[in-house]
Amino acid sequence: METEQFNIRMPKELVQDLDIISKLLKVNKSEWVKTKLAEEVHEEKNKLLMELSTLYAKGMIGKKKVEQLVGKDIADEMESIKVIAEKSVKHGLEYGKKLRKLHS
Repeated sequence: METEQFNIRMPKELVQDLDIISKLLKVNKSEWVKTKLAEEVHEEKNKLLMELSTLYAKGMIGKKKVEQLVGKDIADEMESIKVIAEKSVKHGLEYGKKLRKLHS
């Protein structure tokens, strides 16, 4: 995996807390921070993509804007999901109408 240097300044108290964690878990501070950061980034990204997908599915944001924000591949995937969901809803409505007619 290709990497990139990313430097941050942190309060001394936080660094001291990281030292304690590092000693207790017997892990490298940088590796622990990278792991925790990766977990948080992954979770936040998924949450934001779900929110974006909801806005797109409701027609509150267009595909071009989605492409600008997250790229063509993800926008195309959201489009596919939207089409499948719309077909499913339509099928469900038609099936419900047939059931109501049968039971009337």
